[in-house]
Amino acid sequence: MMNANMLDHLIRDIKEKGWSFRENILTPHDMSLITSFFEHHRGEFVPAQVGKGLARQRREDVRGDHTFWIDPLNPPEEFRKILDMLGEIRTSLNREIFLGAQEYECHLAYYPEGSFYKKHIDRFENDSSRVLSFVFYLHPEWKDGDGGELVLYAEKEIAVRPFPGSLIVFLSDGLPHEVKAGTFERRSFTGWMHSKIIY
Repeated sequence: MMNANMLDHLIRDIKEKGWSFRENILTPHDMSLITSFFEHHRGEFVPAQVGKGLARQRREDVRGDHTFWIDPLNPPEEFRKILDMLGEIRTSLNREIFLGAQEYECHLAYYPEGSFYKKHIDRFENDSSRVLSFVFYLHPEWKDGDGGELVLYAEKEIAVRPFPGSLIVFLSDGLPHEVKAGTFERRSFTGWMHSKIIY
């Protein structure tokens, strides 16, 4: 379960400014298990693409990450805690701001050193069902100067430092963002809550 005080702060942030960043969401033990999963399944990650449907294509000049999709209805044991926390967040936001979130899609991602994801929004032009975006940072180490920040373009530009074990959540509608290049392998559990049934 998520710490009640941390959850309250997260919900209040979303109400007030549309995003929230929380550190130390995952414990060192959680991170150790997840690191082992990453290394064991590295060969199953595939280069991420942009676009939707038949228009999907690999564009390393737009995004350079590799992904491994997770079934939220039957997740690996290492990620059940994350999905339990997402369930708490969904329930609270549906109650407090009538978010209307029903299900979520999620994947693991790693960005090789020097790769990035250019400025974009998380909703497709013909599908507005994504209502909340979330990123758990899973790399074992990070320090100032390593790069890899998530930049949110809200009323002012906000650079979110990707501390290991931390979480950033934000409303998917109309909040452009980008992932800056880093000098390390940036790892994450990333996804979106949807306002419709997708599984």
